[in-house]
Amino acid sequence: MLLVFSLVDQNKAYLGATRACFLTMLTLGSLAGGPLGEKFNRRSLLIFANLSRIPLIIGLMFVDQVWFIILTNGLIAFFTGVYNPSRQAVINEIVPQKNINQANSLFGSTMAILHLAGPFIGASFYAYFKGVQEVLLLDLFAFLVGLFLLSRMNYTPLKDEDADLSQAPLTFLGNLKEGFNYIIKRRDLRALLINASVAGLCIGVLVPLLLPFVTEVLGQGEREYGLLLSLFGLGGLFGGLAANRLCENFKTGRVVVILLCLEPMAMLMWINSQALILNYIVIAFWGLLVFARIPSQLNYISETVETRYLTRVHSLLDMAFVVPNISGGIVVAFFGGQFSTYAILAVVTAVFISLTYPRLLTRDMRTLFASNAKKVVRSQ
Repeated sequence: MLLVFSLVDQNKAYLGATRACFLTMLTLGSLAGGPLGEKFNRRSLLIFANLSRIPLIIGLMFVDQVWFIILTNGLIAFFTGVYNPSRQAVINEIVPQKNINQANSLFGSTMAILHLAGPFIGASFYAYFKGVQEVLLLDLFAFLVGLFLLSRMNYTPLKDEDADLSQAPLTFLGNLKEGFNYIIKRRDLRALLINASVAGLCIGVLVPLLLPFVTEVLGQGEREYGLLLSLFGLGGLFGGLAANRLCENFKTGRVVVILLCLEPMAMLMWINSQALILNYIVIAFWGLLVFARIPSQLNYISETVETRYLTRVHSLLDMAFVVPNISGGIVVAFFGGQFSTYAILAVVTAVFISLTYPRLLTRDMRTLFASNAKKVVRSQ
């Protein structure tokens, strides 16, 4: 984002285009990743997706043309989309069922740590070295470490006890359709799907406007932008750690709904906290809510979704988040130059509120809140 923002003379529309391309390709990759994770060995698929991103990272080191950067970033997103559903399904296969809540909580905390350290290191490196090569070298090192760890992982795919062995293998589209029908038949999963869509739309507008918000509204620079993202991750670290305790003491679906309801209020507080220190505090609290909800949502899926549907459910939930996210990026691409950053974020906050609280009265949300879905038992 920082590189594109500097190359286009701080034109916000390009940030929206960058985000829209990234998320479009992430959606396509996620759609492919679900059925591929059902058809092939998931560890092999994870290694393939990691390996495919390495030459793209190297390519970014040598070209500074805006559209090349945007398109290459999109290809990286495609293989990330292929990677994500299988990664989450593998967690459910290699971790004993009694420890799955702790594993998902650890996953949330790890993601928060990456959000904490990544933006701060990336923004600091970019500001200090006046370029992106050093940041890309760090990315390249991370992918190489990931390949090594995946190759050393002891992985044996689980067999689904409920699978119908007499059924012929489904086609690619058949796999997607079956997963979608599975979600549609369950009110609680429909609620998760819509929740992901609402959050995706709002975050799709928010992310490309974070940097302009820091510069235009807060009157700060690149280091403060990196620190803002890092504090979001710091709050998320505590949220990820709290998720396990919350899910142990309360019904998981109830935890998801309550945390979701707090997020629009956090966004409203954040855009109106224009004192820098107060803004930092609010963004950290918002990060806590988000990274407590994400592993709680993963816990709910782990508890209630059969093994044969896991990658497809994760894939479709990713899609439900990303497609509206693309729409948000397109909104910024078209209108980012016509309205102030604060005005756009204020409208998005109002949309977030209006699409969250009235839905608490629907049967889907009440079913998720009741959290009475049958728990699955996985063979280990």
